[in-house]
Amino acid sequence: GSDDASTEGLVSSIEAAVDQALADLDAMRVREGGHLQADLDARRVQVGALVEAIARAADDGRAAVEARVHTRVRELQLDAAVEPAVLAQEIVRLAQRSDIAEEVTRFRAHLEHWEALTASPEACGRKLDFLLQEMNREVNTMGSKADGAKASELVIGTKAELERMREQVQNVE
Repeated sequence: GSDDASTEGLVSSIEAAVDQALADLDAMRVREGGHLQADLDARRVQVGALVEAIARAADDGRAAVEARVHTRVRELQLDAAVEPAVLAQEIVRLAQRSDIAEEVTRFRAHLEHWEALTASPEACGRKLDFLLQEMNREVNTMGSKADGAKASELVIGTKAELERMREQVQNVE
C-alpha cells in the first residue's frame, strides 16, 4: 500500500524534475543559439564590409600599377625595338592579373547563400563550414592578385575574421 504510493510519488517527482531539466536545457540552447546567430550575423556583415574594402583597395592598387606601366611605356616608346602589339598585350596581362572582380562577385554570392542558410529552420552547421572554406579560398585569391599594402592588410583581417566565424560555426548544428 503505502510503499506503492511513496514509489509513485517519487517516480512522479523524478519525472517532473526531468521534464523541468529538459525544458531548461531547451531554453538555454535557444538562448545560446540566438547569441550564436547574432554573433555570426555581425561577423558576416563585417567580412562583407572587409571584402568591399579589399575591392576598393585593389582598384587603387591597380590604378597605381597602371600609372607605373604608363610611365614605363613612355620610357619604352623611346626604344624603337619594342613593338606596340607586344606592349599592349603586356598591359592587358598586367591588368587581368590584378583584377579581383570575379572573386568579389563569388564572395558576395557566398554571403547571400549564408543568409539563406541561416534563415532556414534546417540544421546548417556543415554547410556553413563548407561555405566558410569557399569564402576563405576567394579571399586567398584576392590576396594573391590584389596590389598594394592596404589590400594585403585587409585580406589578413578578413582571413582572421573568417577563422573566428569558423570556430563559432563548430557550435552550430
